Order: sequence, then C-alpha cells, then structure tokens
Amino acid sequence: MLPAVLLLIAALRITLLLRQRAVLRTQDQAYAMGVVTQRVGQQLWQQGWPLLLLVLMPLLKGSEPLLLFVLVTAGWLWELPPKAYKPFGLDASHGMNRMSVAAFVREQAIKLVLFAALALPAAWLALVLIEHTDKRAWLAIWAIGWGAWAGLRWLQPRYVAPLFDKVESLPAGELRSRLESLLTRSGVRDQRLFLLRASARSAQANAQVSGSARAPRIVLGDTLIGLLKADEIESVVAHELGHIQRGHLRFQLLMIGAASFAMVMIAAALTVGIAEPVAKLAIAWALLPSLWFFALPLANYWYRRFEFEADASAARHASGAALARALRTLTRNNRNAPIADRWYERVYHTHPATSERLDRLDKVGT
Repeated sequence: MLPAVLLLIAALRITLLLRQRAVLRTQDQAYAMGVVTQRVGQQLWQQGWPLLLLVLMPLLKGSEPLLLFVLVTAGWLWELPPKAYKPFGLDASHGMNRMSVAAFVREQAIKLVLFAALALPAAWLALVLIEHTDKRAWLAIWAIGWGAWAGLRWLQPRYVAPLFDKVESLPAGELRSRLESLLTRSGVRDQRLFLLRASARSAQANAQVSGSARAPRIVLGDTLIGLLKADEIESVVAHELGHIQRGHLRFQLLMIGAASFAMVMIAAALTVGIAEPVAKLAIAWALLPSLWFFALPLANYWYRRFEFEADASAARHASGAALARALRTLTRNNRNAPIADRWYERVYHTHPATSERLDRLDKVGT
C-alpha cells in the first residue's frame, strides 16, 4: 500500500506541475517556471527515500537507537542535492544567487550538527515509546515532536537564526522613526524591528514575522530596504504587523499541530504491518513530508486568507496604494508570476497571486 500512496502523490504533483508550467509559459516566466520545476522535483526526489527504505527493509532489524539515528540522518542528507541545485543551479543562472559554495557548506554543516543533536535523543525516545506504550506511542511521539517544533520556533530568532544570517536591530534614523510611529499608533508597545543582511544570500527582497505569538519580530531584508521607497516599506511593515494583530502566528501554531497529528496517525496506520521498530519508525519519519501534501490545500487556504487580511490591515494603518506599488516592485524584482493555475495555487501557494491581491486592495480602497 505504501508504494501506491507515494505513486499517487507523485502523479498529483506532476499533474499540478504541468498545469502551472502551461500557465507560466504563456507569460514568458522562465525563472518562475524553473522554481516550480525545482520545487516539485525536490519533492519527488524526497519521495524516493521511503521507497528505498522499503527495499532495504529486510536489513533494518532490531531496535537500536543508533541505527534509527543513522537512517534519519541519511534521509536528511538524501535531500541535499536538490537543495544545492536551487541556489547554484537555478538562481545562479538567473542572477539571483549571492551565496558562495563555502557559505552553503558551512550552513549545511551547522544544520547537520543541530539536526544530529536533536535526532539521536529523539530516536532513542521514539524506540522506547514504541516498545513500551504500543498504540499510545504515536500520540506521545507527535506531542513531543510538536512541542519541540514550537520550542524551536520560539528560540529561532534569538539563538538559531544568528547562526546562519546576520540579524540586527533596525538602525536609528528617519526610517526607523517612521516605522516606530506606525507601531505606536497601531497599539504595539514593544518595538521589535530588525534588519536581515539578506543580500549575502540572494537578490530577492522580502520581509517576515518571526518568533512566537508572544514575542514576534518584524524582520526586513536589506534588499527590501534598498529596493522600496519609505512609504512602501511602511506599508510592508503594516502588512507584517497585520499578521501579529490578527493572531495569525497563534493560529498557525495550532493548525500545524492539528495537521501534524493527522499526518503522524496516517504514517502509523501505513506502517502497522512492519514489525521491526527501527524500520517502522524510519519509514514513518520518511513518509511525513510526502503525506504533508494532503494537508497543503487546507493549510495554504488559511495562509492565503491571512495575506488578504494583512493587506487590508496595511491599507487601514498605512497606505493601500503604497502597498500595491510595493507588491508590483517585489513581484518584478523577485521574478514571481503575477498569476497562477488555480489548482496549483490551491495546493502550493501560501500567498495569493499578486493580481488577486491588487484587486482586493482596489476594493478595500487605497
């Protein structure tokens, strides 16, 4: 049954890829077409790992935590080739990459160390739970995994992100004063504005909210600040502020928890016929990224809705017209496609197409 499920997911992904490429071909969007192909290709490559584990299953005997750790780490390493192709193949060919090979290797080495530090105790604990708690083991495994993810998300801005990127408080000046005024009149007490040296990684410009719902940060890339005008940057910050004010971070935490619970239970059901604990857990772990495909339409529906809500908030607290100009500039700079195939968008897109966002902003009023 496992191969059939993976083949079904692969067929659906390829179908969506072909539909999106057909739409992008009419717009002459070469980079966007490459991004879509790389994304789906990476996911298909990722699906090869659980299939390989099924072939090797007769060799995966016993309940040694070290063997499970080795298999999980090998799965992480399996995903490196398509990850490396994105910056050094696709992005480099379109002039978007600014990361050196040495920086990429350093970053992946740090990630591997962090992953190993978490994976070894997790492998031991998971095997103990499987051997001693039987059916309740999967519930405990999910609870521990989700709790660890939530904890890392809380720690990420202060302790994890600095390992990979240079993040600092937004420098004092006219722009910071303007943005602090926006936060003050929006009722935000804590000033949490940060600058990310994104230009060391990519030519793309972006902003984001990071951290937990109780201690969020608004992070602006230096590429974005160098690209947009002051009123456009203000509108982007107002958009990110909208995510905080509407409680999107908290909702996302609960949504990820519910979706991951469903995925873990499905993985447990699909591996019920596997007797060996190491094989059962290794294959279940390898299945999770593929099974997440079924949660994407619902999760991304809410993410796109969040974007519309944040846009409306930005129009109220700053300027809808400035945000519209910023969206056009960012779409052009980042080489995003302004429209998308509706089915591909429903499954894969966390953000609505730029054309839809601009239409909504026109209706809200600028």
